[in-house]
Amino acid sequence: MKYKPLGTSGIMVSEIGFGGWGIGGVTPGPTSYGPTDDNESQRALESAFDRGITYYDTAGVYGKSEELIGKTFKHRRGKVVIGTKVGFLEHHTPQDFSRKNIIATLQKSLKNMETDYIDLYQLHNPDLKNLPMDEIVGTLIKLRTQGLIRALGVSVKHPDHGLTALWYGEFTSIQVNLNMIDQRAVDNGLIKQAGEQSVGIIARTPLNFGFLTDNGKTMNLDFGLQDHRSVWSMEQRVAWQKAAHLLSEVCPEESLATLAMRYCLSVDGVSTVIPGMLTVDDVLANSVAVELPLNQKTMFEIRHIYHENDQFFVRQ
Repeated sequence: MKYKPLGTSGIMVSEIGFGGWGIGGVTPGPTSYGPTDDNESQRALESAFDRGITYYDTAGVYGKSEELIGKTFKHRRGKVVIGTKVGFLEHHTPQDFSRKNIIATLQKSLKNMETDYIDLYQLHNPDLKNLPMDEIVGTLIKLRTQGLIRALGVSVKHPDHGLTALWYGEFTSIQVNLNMIDQRAVDNGLIKQAGEQSVGIIARTPLNFGFLTDNGKTMNLDFGLQDHRSVWSMEQRVAWQKAAHLLSEVCPEESLATLAMRYCLSVDGVSTVIPGMLTVDDVLANSVAVELPLNQKTMFEIRHIYHENDQFFVRQ
């Protein structure tokens, strides 16, 4: 495993991190990947640690995710980097970035994970232009001064929001969607500008919600009601499945998931890539990618396919 600095925070993170949404299990509404087995989730976390993965990304609204991560690493807390988020009380409720909720959510996360500090505390999909950011950032800085958090971050819904986040100058990292189907964070200059400002990039959804896997090319697109992918139109699901078939032709000799991970790892400026991993097999499959960076020719081919196929995204 290779390690990179997360912005200017002094925190080092593994190039491949652990996306903790999936292991949280079922949450109210279409907001999860369905039922999970806690024992299997812990085995996946243990396997990730054994493979050198040190960054674990979670949120209080990810079901049991915080508790599982806390339980697994309680006695080796200093050997892992944990990032969690604030803003959502539940997936279906309005966001709350008030000082009171920021502090209350942090205290709850500390309790859930049985720790006395959080390495990276991230605003969860905020509408930065319509929030009292001076107050919010001031609250986070005070928590950092108190030693309750080590660094401030933001997880954005759209790459353009990441450009807004850079303007504030206090965020160590920006978490954003990045994969072979969704390269908007490259196109709008976010990743390049973040690098110029020494802000780390956490690349989420590298497998595009499971579509960029060999199973994704043939999986049943009628997702269960608890599965968050059920909210996407069938037209969008079909488009993503077609994209998976098209992109798999770039390197037919290897798995699509490995190619997808290699793409994200090869984008200059990315600090860590956080695929969701539910099983030990997932961990092993994703870990292989760190050993195989893509050459410029392959990167160009992936970029070309993306730009020639704007139908990858269906307007909702």
